[in-house]
Amino acid sequence: MTTVTSNRAVRNAFQLLELLSGAPDGIRLARLVEISGQPKTTVHRLLHTLADLDIVCHDDDRYHLNASWQRFGGDQFSAPIVGGDGRQLAGLTLRTPAPVSCEATADRLRRLVSDLAVAVSRRIGVRDSV
Repeated sequence: MTTVTSNRAVRNAFQLLELLSGAPDGIRLARLVEISGQPKTTVHRLLHTLADLDIVCHDDDRYHLNASWQRFGGDQFSAPIVGGDGRQLAGLTLRTPAPVSCEATADRLRRLVSDLAVAVSRRIGVRDSV
């Protein structure tokens, strides 16, 4: 029988992402420490790593998901999977139709911004010609 060891840092990072995905206005460091139950040094280190990866951003005194990651909130995440004995088998899972690539995500975001700019330009042009 093979025993799968979990990676605590990954599990803790996903816990923070789950908390941040439910807080569009962001969460203060002290509150993240309190509700996650993780040590302050761990939370701070993970947030710094997530910020380096451009997933999390720190504005004023709050941490929140960057705009490109905010769409992965709410119903995009599934609840933790719990075994019959009540033990958690798997943590937060991101629901995607296929594997996620950072480059593909960035490309989709660029297209979305471009499409939005075109739509706004057309809308402004329609108003000016009336």
